[in-house]
Amino acid sequence: MGMFKNALGFLGLAGGSTAPEAPVKAVANKPQRVTQLMPRRGAVETSEIYTVLATSYEDSLEIAARYRDGVSVIVNMGGMSEAECKRLVDFLCGLKEGLEGNLRRVTPKVFLITPNHVGVNEEEDSQGGDDLLVRP
Repeated sequence: MGMFKNALGFLGLAGGSTAPEAPVKAVANKPQRVTQLMPRRGAVETSEIYTVLATSYEDSLEIAARYRDGVSVIVNMGGMSEAECKRLVDFLCGLKEGLEGNLRRVTPKVFLITPNHVGVNEEEDSQGGDDLLVRP
């Protein structure tokens, strides 16, 4: 019977607790050390723009490698099919979002992808200019 009372007490179902309650210790939150993030590779001023004449989706590897190094890339998809162009534009949008950059349509099949530290002027063209920005 003693074992049954101990089990009820342990579960909190008995009127009186047979086990002494342990004091609850307050844990003080220690201040956390804040780590300063190092700037991304290529996050300094760059004067380089790399041009890729894309012929297939496989050129996305070269585009990504240059862009990760902080280089602005002009991607000319004039020689690609519509299906591959859409696939590459989707890739560029993901690359832009993943590395927090900018993507701008220059012509219907030419795009400029720039790191976030590179500014691009927002000139309006004869069509109004709003269709040049690529928004997800």
